[in-house]
Amino acid sequence: MSTKKSNNAKHKAHEPKIKPEYKPFAFDRKLVFTLSFVIALFAFLLYSNTLEHQFVLDDYSVIKENQLTKGGTSSLKEIFTSSYREGYGNNEKNLYRPLTKVMFAIEWQLSPNNPHFHHLINVLMYAFVCVLLFFVLIRYTKINIYLLFITALLFAAHPIHTEVVANIKSRDELSSMLFLLLSLVCISKYVSSNKIGMLIGTLLCFFLALLSKESAIVYVAIAPLFIYFFTETPLKKNLKITGLLAAAAILYMILHVKIIGSIGIKNIPVIDNSLLYTSDLIQQKATAIMILGKYFLLMLIPYPLCSDYSFNTIPIVTSLANSGFLFALILHVFLLYYAIKKIKEKHIVSFCILFYLAAMALASNIFMLIGTHLAERLLFFPSIAFCMASVFLLSKLFKINSTETALKTGSIFNINKSLLIVTGLILILYSAKTYSRNKDWKSDTTLFGRDLKTVPNSAHMLFYYANNLANKDSLNAVKDPKERELRLINAQKSIKKALDLYELFPDAHNVAGRIYYEQKNYEASFKSYNRALEMNPGKGMYHNNAGTCLFSIGNYAEAAKAFQKAIDIDKYDVDARCNLGSAYGAMGEAYKAQKDLANANKMFMLAIESFKKVTQIDPNYKSAYQFIGVTYMNMGDSANGQQFINKANSIK
Repeated sequence: MSTKKSNNAKHKAHEPKIKPEYKPFAFDRKLVFTLSFVIALFAFLLYSNTLEHQFVLDDYSVIKENQLTKGGTSSLKEIFTSSYREGYGNNEKNLYRPLTKVMFAIEWQLSPNNPHFHHLINVLMYAFVCVLLFFVLIRYTKINIYLLFITALLFAAHPIHTEVVANIKSRDELSSMLFLLLSLVCISKYVSSNKIGMLIGTLLCFFLALLSKESAIVYVAIAPLFIYFFTETPLKKNLKITGLLAAAAILYMILHVKIIGSIGIKNIPVIDNSLLYTSDLIQQKATAIMILGKYFLLMLIPYPLCSDYSFNTIPIVTSLANSGFLFALILHVFLLYYAIKKIKEKHIVSFCILFYLAAMALASNIFMLIGTHLAERLLFFPSIAFCMASVFLLSKLFKINSTETALKTGSIFNINKSLLIVTGLILILYSAKTYSRNKDWKSDTTLFGRDLKTVPNSAHMLFYYANNLANKDSLNAVKDPKERELRLINAQKSIKKALDLYELFPDAHNVAGRIYYEQKNYEASFKSYNRALEMNPGKGMYHNNAGTCLFSIGNYAEAAKAFQKAIDIDKYDVDARCNLGSAYGAMGEAYKAQKDLANANKMFMLAIESFKKVTQIDPNYKSAYQFIGVTYMNMGDSANGQQFINKANSIK
């Protein structure tokens, strides 16, 4: 057998190399680390003045007064199988954000009733999100790293984010953004390596974002934009990734329906979304388009800022000749036209426009009505596109080649002096506004007092202001009786104005009832509570408050029925349970005064049972232990009585 090699074997052609679909942008790790540290430090310092802030707005319903959140890790199972505000005296069953609430529950267990700890987590998460955004932009855009650095700084400084960071409850926005950015990192690694683990990470991070906040679903439209514009991934593979993301979204929606019972918000109050003030579909959509214009202007010039833009701050568009509507319509039609025109070029401005429009789709109220018509927090994710486009357009204005890598560690000042001066000025102005606006979020008192000046005809803001003046903690802090009465008079004026603006406002009638109750005008108080119940009989808080009026006039039996109704609606309503115990106790004392000891002891035992259920739900509810002790004393059981009184005294 010949050992001579054949010519075919000798001259065999090399196998063609497969070109990778996407190669991540190489970068100087030391430079990236240095710039990332600057971004994180900048973001942290910018919001450092929120670290000593209190609970405000929805922090009460989700954290401070939510019994599931206060249950810590023992409530985790119930949190994952219930609506977002379950555990608070509220009949809203339309939101499912368990991951965000789990964070709050764990934080409460680690540091109970400590808003400063929650604020610290918010600020740290924001700093991390800003760094993560910088990293995502580096991996995808292949733009000059210093321009991306400026983009991340602009994002960190933008005042439109103050509500997200300074309001603890808006952790849902932070958490959602964090997981979406992590998902984008996983996608970039998957398309460059084809590792199945990265694809799983993509879907897992997206699902966690959905568990943080439902609006993350817009990512199904945004992720393929990143893949198309910034990678060479084949369309088939892009569609595969998008299809899997859509499947994850459907899985989440199935879970949402199973837990909540439906998708979307039912019976949206006009007071929250003014678009419902009219049933004319054309007027609704025209107003929604006008509001899109307001969103754009807030991105460009974030002044003035406000925590609430609800009824009656934005008028309904009744004519298609409305200048605000025409401006917004022309602007968005032009943006969409330009984006489509440049899409084949994979132009970055086209990407930014499509990103912005997709991110705003749910918030726009054009495709479906949501729980608000305008809120600053809803611009958090879309603001990425705004910051990217702004820096890119500035680089073009100053004739900077944005594709020059400039990846070696060096001075940022080598880019362009004019660009640095302009962006530096913007950063200074934005940072000053952000730092200043943060101070308004210190407490309900500072926030409502400030924002009422911005939106003096907002029925909701007038309600917030009055409620803050007349709540228990606020009134108990006032020692001077004259000052206390003055607060109640001011609260009454504010709530009257709110009801003059919109009478079909049950929460406002509830606060009016509270004010009358503190003035010992029980008849007027009961009337206001009943009016609230006429409009929303499913809200336990109103039944509880009506019961307090009945209790105050000595009608303990009817008061007990009202308190029980509140408990039937919300089993976690510890105030209603404690009030029910007090009603039973008062009936027991009445029987005892009549020498009917059998019925007296029966009522006393019902009272003790009710108070003990309070302590099971909230082990730190001091008054419940005190009332158990007093009730035992009334039964002649001083040993048990003293034991529970001592327990009450041990709770700070």
